[in-house]
Amino acid sequence: MNSSIKLPKKPWLACLLAAALSTSASAANYVSDDVYTFYHGGPGTEYRITGRIRSGSPVTVLTRNEKTDFIQIKTPSGKVGWMPADKISSGTSLADRYPKLEEQLKQNEANLAAQAEEILALKQHNQSLAGQNAGNAGKVSALEEEIVSLNRTINGMDESNLMRWFTYGGLVAFGGLLLGLMVPYLPKRRKRHDTW
Repeated sequence: MNSSIKLPKKPWLACLLAAALSTSASAANYVSDDVYTFYHGGPGTEYRITGRIRSGSPVTVLTRNEKTDFIQIKTPSGKVGWMPADKISSGTSLADRYPKLEEQLKQNEANLAAQAEEILALKQHNQSLAGQNAGNAGKVSALEEEIVSLNRTINGMDESNLMRWFTYGGLVAFGGLLLGLMVPYLPKRRKRHDTW
């Protein structure tokens, strides 16, 4: 037994070391996006390979072999071949969609930046309006106090006017009473008897 290699005595330490080695080994590998798929001269893998086509290229589906589940295709260059059905997808390929998606992403980012600026401007405007609102609230409070004061003054004036009218009315009534009492005692004028 080689004594230079020492294994860890604790099992959890061994697991941690193995996980670290497997992570570092798997992180450095990748598969290229530029992949070719082969097509055959007939509806199966037993037929010879007659060409290859890049992944994401548009093809025209001509017919389907139900027994082998192969599809006959026509390439953009006009070549005809057979491929497994699971290699064919309907719709637009990612290679065609990617530039459009990238452009849409840029547009969305520009819209997002514009909306962020608009939100910032609206926040500043909101703060300005909040300051104005606070000032207006102070003015409203002062006006309400002034209205209350004026109402008190008006109420006081109404009571004062009422008392004045009562006083005038009382004096007029008292004067009328005195006059009514004095009229019978006033000397009466005699009527002249003019003779012509």
